[in-house]
Amino acid sequence: MSSPDYDLVVRSAESIDHSSTPEASNREDENPSLTYNYRARILRIDQDEARLTTQGCTCLYEVVIPHIHARAHRPPAGFHTFYINQIDRGLRFPLPTFIASLCHYIGVSPSQLAPNSYSSLLSLGILLKFHGIPLSTYVLMQLVTIKRLGPGKFYISNKKEFGFIGGNPSSHKGWMSRYFFIRRISGRENFWGCDMSWRDNAHTSPPSPPEQKPNLTKFLEAMRGKCFNAQQLIEEDLLCFFNFSGKKARLIGDLGDMMDKAAMLEALKERRSKTKSGGASSSGAQNKEETSSGAPSKEKREASPKKKERCKKRRHEKRDTGSTQESIPESLAWFGEAASQFSKAHAEVIKTKRSYDGVLGRHEVLLKELEEIQTKENAEKESLTAEIELARAEAQTYKAKAQSLETQVQSLDARAQCAEEESKLRLAEVEKLQEERENSWALEKEKFIKSKDFDSLCLKKAVMYFDKGFEGCLAQFRANGFSEEEYPASFLDVEQDLADMPEDQEEGSSGLGETPPA
Repeated sequence: MSSPDYDLVVRSAESIDHSSTPEASNREDENPSLTYNYRARILRIDQDEARLTTQGCTCLYEVVIPHIHARAHRPPAGFHTFYINQIDRGLRFPLPTFIASLCHYIGVSPSQLAPNSYSSLLSLGILLKFHGIPLSTYVLMQLVTIKRLGPGKFYISNKKEFGFIGGNPSSHKGWMSRYFFIRRISGRENFWGCDMSWRDNAHTSPPSPPEQKPNLTKFLEAMRGKCFNAQQLIEEDLLCFFNFSGKKARLIGDLGDMMDKAAMLEALKERRSKTKSGGASSSGAQNKEETSSGAPSKEKREASPKKKERCKKRRHEKRDTGSTQESIPESLAWFGEAASQFSKAHAEVIKTKRSYDGVLGRHEVLLKELEEIQTKENAEKESLTAEIELARAEAQTYKAKAQSLETQVQSLDARAQCAEEESKLRLAEVEKLQEERENSWALEKEKFIKSKDFDSLCLKKAVMYFDKGFEGCLAQFRANGFSEEEYPASFLDVEQDLADMPEDQEEGSSGLGETPPA
């Protein structure tokens, strides 16, 4: 039997738990676009924020849903990393004291525990408190085992010999990908009650027993043969009743009935089996009585139809009254269970209605942000395309300039080669002219030496040298005391000497007044 409110809760829970649509699952092989990734991220943030809000994580705490580029091992300053699946499995803030003490003893952070660890520990804590056993670290270490799932991940569960808690899911695939950052809005330094730094190893040896050692035999005897569903034990009303949750949720139903639900289910199964066996035996006895009565006479046969109808009515009435008497406790138990489920569903509907408005508002804001991001991306794409086109045009112009410069360089190289060849030719001409000049000078010199001009020039020079030398001799004679008065002879007369010279000398000296050629 299901009510419309309960169906609404189931559908909303399924929509929250399944973050991806069937269409998205069919497109897993394709490469999603950036817009699709942003939209999926925004929808998942909406669901996570709604879940954290319904679990009371935003009252005394500051919760930050991480950005798409954030990492779980690098939370902001003052924040600590926890996971959405841990919230689903019973984690509440403030952290229960016995879980903080256990984490402090084994030396790991509460955020390193797998999601099923919280459901196992909280279910065990509820059962221990219901039976009046203190929640000490010694008691917990006697009942649980610690497994290392990988680097920085630990799983705390009941020991195999104590299998009275079940119902945990077999796996939480990808649970470390959905995380959030949280910090307490308080001035206390160590509010968490344990060291929140991550470690790779845990301390698994049990602590030393206290002075007053608790007796677990009665508890284990009471738990023998029972199996409680962890998901039913960590309902919000039970967590609030045992002070494991800060929300003010009213307890729904009888606590004793809820704690002894496994025994009640076994009793119902036994009653159903008894009723089935009893109905079969009564029908068999009636068949035997009918067969043993023998063959009736004609009169009895004539009166038998009316009697048979009366007997049938009586039998049906007896069966109806017996079945109703036997089914009264079953119907009462079923009605109580249905009423408790209906009240839970009604409470869940109220919570979902309250959180749905906030989720819609947040969803609209995030959609606006998504539209802004898309417009920014489009503007950036347009600007980038324009810049790319400009860059391509500039590259083409630069390429044309480079080609023109290359042609200019080639032309300059050709000109340089031509100039070099011309300079070589001119140098050869200059050398040739120098050779010709030297040759012409030598020829003219030889010709001049052989000419009469050279002879006359030499004669003039000789006469000049003789004249100068003769005058010098006269000056020396005069200086030595040979005066003309004492020696009037004309042996020192130049003109006389020249006159006395032969004619060929005169002919040779006839051109004394002429100038030699240059």
